[in-house]
Amino acid sequence: MRAEIIDPTTEPVPADWEIFRKQEGLIAAWQARALTAIAWCSTSPVYLGVVRQGGQVVCLFTGSAGGPSRRRGYAEPGSMPPVGWFDCHLPVGFTGGFAFAADLSVAERAEAAAAFEKAVRRRLGRRCLGVLYRQVTAETMPVFGRRFRPRITTAPNTLLRNRWASLDDYFADLPRDRRRRLLRIHTEASERTRVLRGTCGIDAARASALACATVRKHSPYAPPLPVRYFEALGGEEGVRYFGHLDGDRLLSFDLTFDDGRRLVTTVNGSLDVRDGGRRDLYFDLYLREIDYMISHGREGCEFGKGMAELKQQFGSELVPQSLVIAAW
Repeated sequence: MRAEIIDPTTEPVPADWEIFRKQEGLIAAWQARALTAIAWCSTSPVYLGVVRQGGQVVCLFTGSAGGPSRRRGYAEPGSMPPVGWFDCHLPVGFTGGFAFAADLSVAERAEAAAAFEKAVRRRLGRRCLGVLYRQVTAETMPVFGRRFRPRITTAPNTLLRNRWASLDDYFADLPRDRRRRLLRIHTEASERTRVLRGTCGIDAARASALACATVRKHSPYAPPLPVRYFEALGGEEGVRYFGHLDGDRLLSFDLTFDDGRRLVTTVNGSLDVRDGGRRDLYFDLYLREIDYMISHGREGCEFGKGMAELKQQFGSELVPQSLVIAAW
């Protein structure tokens, strides 16, 4: 196997990237145009990796070079990072920055990862100390967790498994006080706002601005998700938006991806109450996604990292994840 490392800000992404993504049913967060849009607005250089066997793509990788950045500006196109690590992660979402062909064995996946690491060393040189594989689960640990590689437990993902026939059944399973509160929130959101229920369209500029304002409440220098990111996803299969509007004004939204098996939540945004937003819409977004999961017969919904205790109140379970350090 041989890997190719690509800087999408200066080099064209091979056409077989998208062919592989669609063949393997990867969520649209792996779309080349979307990842390129993120690369142009990143504080660290973003790279894509393609591993081929006999000319056929068998694995994709993505991540950023140089490790966590405190820079306030964007990385220059084609720039090389300072001494650091290749941080292997999907820029948007809570899954790893690697995607293998479904028919690859564990041994073949490990071989593909080794080819990727060799290509990273070749491309970034001595300034790169190794690869940090994030969001490694028990299922993918045999691929990356080789002998002498440190493993660090990180924040878990959260997963709600579908076991209901209707949203009413879901509410009936909740403790009484929680059920009353969530039903009130759900009813008020329906009465007082215009609800987006899995629509595949949204105003890209408004979504970008709202997502940026939301993340910067907690991280003032976090790079925004550019308008071009949301434009790239427009009309893409499996893209789902849930949200609330007051007239034409976007109050909240959650970008999710439906791969036909699970619903995967990613970016969210909500207008502050002081700016005309409304309380508790965040909770109603979860309920809309749960309703979609049930009505469309999906196995579950991944709510991602962070606020694990709150997400457990909706019935989610914790899915352990680890960071694996592959030092040279």
